[in-house]
Amino acid sequence: MEALEKKYKSGLDELKETIQKSESLATYLESEEEEDYKTFQQEFEPQIADIYNYIAEKNPLQLESLEEELLSDEFEGLFLPKILGYSVLRGDVDANLKYRKPQDHFKNILLAIANSANYELIKNRIGQTVQIGFALSSDIWITNLLDSIENKKIRLFLSSMKAEKFREFSKRKEAYTSYKKQFSQQNFQSTDFPTNDVQLASSFHSIRTFLLYRAEHVLDNESLNKHILNFISSDAFSPTDEYLEIFIILGLMFPLDNEEQEAYRVRFAKINETTPDFQQEFFKVYDGLYNDKNISITPNHEVHLCTLIRDANNKDINDYADTVGEMHSKGFVHPDAIDKIRRYYEMHDGMSVQNECLRASVLGYMDKLLNHFEPENFTDYTEMNKIITAYMGIFYNEEFNQVIKNASLNYVAKCLKVFTDKRGKDYQDLKKYVATTYKDLGFLTEKEVVELFKTKRKK
Repeated sequence: MEALEKKYKSGLDELKETIQKSESLATYLESEEEEDYKTFQQEFEPQIADIYNYIAEKNPLQLESLEEELLSDEFEGLFLPKILGYSVLRGDVDANLKYRKPQDHFKNILLAIANSANYELIKNRIGQTVQIGFALSSDIWITNLLDSIENKKIRLFLSSMKAEKFREFSKRKEAYTSYKKQFSQQNFQSTDFPTNDVQLASSFHSIRTFLLYRAEHVLDNESLNKHILNFISSDAFSPTDEYLEIFIILGLMFPLDNEEQEAYRVRFAKINETTPDFQQEFFKVYDGLYNDKNISITPNHEVHLCTLIRDANNKDINDYADTVGEMHSKGFVHPDAIDKIRRYYEMHDGMSVQNECLRASVLGYMDKLLNHFEPENFTDYTEMNKIITAYMGIFYNEEFNQVIKNASLNYVAKCLKVFTDKRGKDYQDLKKYVATTYKDLGFLTEKEVVELFKTKRKK
């Protein structure tokens, strides 16, 4: 993590002083009533949240340093339940929904709460967070944490947060998914940028999650520039799958400046020269990104990447970049683009990773277009379906056809909600079209067509 900048630290020091001199704190300390603490919270937690959100936007690598500053007793436990939740969700979990490595930051915040003079009031707001954090942690880690707490009452409370039901994966997954949704609108992602292979292996999942979040939400990434430049230009990294994946994500989704773009081209060319059969490695990783349901690779993303990699002195990669470049510049419906895609596709085995990537790229356009069509665009849809049919003939791929089928049937369902007059021209045109074209494409059997347009009896 990065150290907190002096300007932020000075702002926090000023806020601490204001808090300590406030009437709301004096009132609470005098009465020790929960309602007075809530009034105190309502006055100052929004101010802390404003500082937090600003740093999360502008300097996200300093978030953990900021959270450590908030552990100070002079903040009177304000905002601690919130950052405890952030620390739980920021941890990397594996396929079994267990932390890949011990979460020391979670432990430090929890211990700060346990030692806070306002513990009794704070504990009422952390129960679910602690349960989830413990569910994701190992038994040994939890035991060591509890053993470090001297207060028997606090230790007993935290012990009760270790829920036996979360030993079952399905229950753990359900609870974790539900808990994450509560924070879906909040920006708390941070990471440590690695500087060598060892650090990358340790922080890969963290930096991947962080970068994808920043790209998806189109945030201000100026503070990351020096780290990105070092990552894409440093020879301290080997061209492992992990490095290539982060490298490709940066080329796809981040608006690199001129210096970073040049460094990217140089580094990509160097990896190409020194890595045997590099095109297979590249397309394998790229295909993995396309198949990740949590990642949305847009045509603009691919244009961005292809401008960076097309001069790498690798014919296969250059041909791919030129092919999708033609599609992006002229449109996937243009005859030149269709012809170029056909020629590239026929140069490779149908199930090759190169062709997997090409199909996914084309599908990105088609799926978006099919979802964009409205019932009033039915004539345009029928014309576009001729292009879609041509691509189905080129790819001859069942998975591709299935996606097109699902999107097409969704469009038909949308039309049927509007074309309710069964004697009307719109309804009849739709019915005739589906009855012939969808049967020819193998989307529906004759029986399924009849069922689709059958009048439903009212109960």
